[in-house]
Amino acid sequence: MIVDNGGEEPHGLQFPDAHELIAIGPSGVEFQRSLEQLLIDAGGVRTATPLRSKNSRTGKYQAVHIELLVESREELERLYALLRAHPEVVYRL
Repeated sequence: MIVDNGGEEPHGLQFPDAHELIAIGPSGVEFQRSLEQLLIDAGGVRTATPLRSKNSRTGKYQAVHIELLVESREELERLYALLRAHPEVVYRL
């Protein structure tokens, strides 16, 4: 069955594609580096997009944005599981 979506792009996650993983944890460069290294050591492939971070209003926490090329949903879930297991991550998006 063919569904006409009016020329709109498909909704949902696309693979392979670039995906931005976001983790929230303590402020500081050490946290950023530990996340990036964790994902790279697990086989994550970084895009040319620079790592970004934004501090919370109080400066106690930061949101770290890391863009990776992800081949499959299983790979994305595995990478998020690594972030979930990181001892300093308090939240993931």
